[in-house]
Amino acid sequence: MERSVLIHFDLATGKVQVEALGFEGLSCLEATQPFEEALGIVEGEREFKPEAQTQRIVANHQQYQRQ
Repeated sequence: MERSVLIHFDLATGKVQVEALGFEGLSCLEATQPFEEALGIVEGEREFKPEAQTQRIVANHQQYQRQ
């Protein structure tokens, strides 16, 4: 899945929302942080999607032989 960061501006209320799409786990935080800092969005206003609760774990399997 392609990853992207969307920035929503509500002209009526002045509210700004940064949304991350296609990220797994909390990698979305690293992607959105520069935008949030530039726009002055406070961390306490974050809402996490279900995707933030999943993170792929990759394990390396090694085989050992007796010599």
